[in-house]
Amino acid sequence: MLVIEQYGVKLIRLQREDIEMVRYWRNQSDIANYMEYRNYITPGSQVKWFERINNKYNYYFVIEFESKKVGLINTRDYDPENGFGEGGIFIWDKNYINSHVAVFSTLCWLNFAFFYVKLSTRSVARILRNNSGAINYNQQIGYKLLEGQENYDNQLYELTLENYLKFGSKLNKAATQLNSETSELKYHGDVSDLNVEAINQLLIKLNP
Repeated sequence: MLVIEQYGVKLIRLQREDIEMVRYWRNQSDIANYMEYRNYITPGSQVKWFERINNKYNYYFVIEFESKKVGLINTRDYDPENGFGEGGIFIWDKNYINSHVAVFSTLCWLNFAFFYVKLSTRSVARILRNNSGAINYNQQIGYKLLEGQENYDNQLYELTLENYLKFGSKLNKAATQLNSETSELKYHGDVSDLNVEAINQLLIKLNP
């Protein structure tokens, strides 16, 4: 199981025992209304979904903060040839929705993916055009609306490594000032077929 930590957040690779918890929160109207798929998710369909995404091309993490499981962050459909996947995040704990947890979690994952594993030089995200909060949040990180997406309801945004170095550096600096004792990125886990080779190599170096 892969675990990544930085800025006081812990990203724990999604395990089967947590999918019912995720399903419960994902079905809540205040979360589902901001998703492209809004139908009710059954226990059976959740299991099938997990079996489909539990592989080295999809990375879903439960966000843990202050010893509480508060949300989910992911990059899905990683393409080894093009090297990028589609990202997403949602916080279900109302005590943390308006906190820095989403930003800390995003920085933690992007720092790992861009700088440690070097999986890609770009990332994409789909955001409903009426979700102004998510649009503003992603723009602060450096995501830009792709050309030709203006008239779509579910719009595609792109984050390049260049823009992340520009915008993300400011956020990482601020996050470090707020979390000086936990600013170092740490990770651990087991070598697994569920990881791309670059992640497994990092884990091997931890435990040669």
